[in-house]
Amino acid sequence: MAAKEIKENPKTINVNFISFQKQLREIIKDIKDHNKRSGMKKVFGSKHNNPHVDGSILLQDAPDNKVVAKLVKQLDKDPNNAEARLLLVNAVMAVRKDHHLPAHLHMMLQAAIPIYLGDITPTFLQLVVHTYRSYLERLANIHKQNMMAIKSTVLKNVNMSGIDVNDDDEDAHVKDSEAMKTEINIAENLIENCEIVIQSIKTKMTSTLSHEEIEDLTSEGKASGSFFGGSEEKVNPNKQNMIISKAVQAIEMLKQIPLLQGAGLDLAQQLGRIDNKLTYPLVMEGRIQMQALKYQLLRIESGDRGARENMAPVYNLAVVAYRKALKLTSKTTPKKSDLPVLTEFGNLTHYGFIHRDLMRFTMDGIHNLVKLGKESVDAAVTVDDSFVPLQKRLESSLTQLSLAADEASLKVRLS
Repeated sequence: MAAKEIKENPKTINVNFISFQKQLREIIKDIKDHNKRSGMKKVFGSKHNNPHVDGSILLQDAPDNKVVAKLVKQLDKDPNNAEARLLLVNAVMAVRKDHHLPAHLHMMLQAAIPIYLGDITPTFLQLVVHTYRSYLERLANIHKQNMMAIKSTVLKNVNMSGIDVNDDDEDAHVKDSEAMKTEINIAENLIENCEIVIQSIKTKMTSTLSHEEIEDLTSEGKASGSFFGGSEEKVNPNKQNMIISKAVQAIEMLKQIPLLQGAGLDLAQQLGRIDNKLTYPLVMEGRIQMQALKYQLLRIESGDRGARENMAPVYNLAVVAYRKALKLTSKTTPKKSDLPVLTEFGNLTHYGFIHRDLMRFTMDGIHNLVKLGKESVDAAVTVDDSFVPLQKRLESSLTQLSLAADEASLKVRLS
């Protein structure tokens, strides 16, 4: 399985969420650079060139709005002010009913900035999902309007419902009809999941997380006494447990939204720096990569042929995360706390078996990987026999691979 770089389709620039993640990380870097400046420079205004830092990118959509202008000034002094950024996005949304696509993109990125800074609350998350869904809906609607003039054969399998034919003509920077159709399909598939994400946030997101809490945790030293396991208690173990638990809950929300998966990975890696003996940050990283893999599969099913090339490298990132976690567990004397690592790695290898053609495994490569997964689940079953069905599935997978290898060997001998 080759570990190639993940590349996005240049013809589908409006739904390339890895590029959006990179853009958000650049904004966060600029915000941190702004924060390092002296107090006097902050008082007299910043010299940053990135209009996303202070939210001034949105001024063009509300040029005469005093509330928007005031909030931009607040963010210029303190770009970390998550509440001001939330109010800014809400104020711009309220200015007019229908914004053009660039405005929707800018609002979506602005809404995501607090999340990437580490300020994660149900309210902030719901705002991100709202702007994300609005952006995708606007994108799909523009493409559908632009495709109305194309022959009906090109429109096969595209849902034309919901088109607002009264909208002004708008350029979404995609001219190729197949690329338009792919972007529509990707957008509509992601839109369908938004309500599930919103409900998940409402029912399962029971706490908030601030960047100060994570910074405090990492500055206090290793959290060996956390609920992840460890040999001794260190500074404020209860506080550490609480913050780590909140971070894990936040990551479970972030992984569901392609735009925010980068923030989830950043947070998981921050947790990993607390103590290199913790397995759960690696498990969370693996879970995010598996969600990213499902997103690549969605792109393939939506018509993005190029996404096939991303399946193997994204899968490999998940494998690497889980195998690092496996090194911190015992297969001979496993504990209940080891079950997530052991069983999720087993599920990961079974997923690889099912999609082995997409992953471009060699026969030996997939056989060895599934064998490792089977050994992990064998260990898990000694602690909890509810995983016996997974064990049986992996046994069946190994049998099928062995039979396929025997058939291939026989054909070689007969040829």
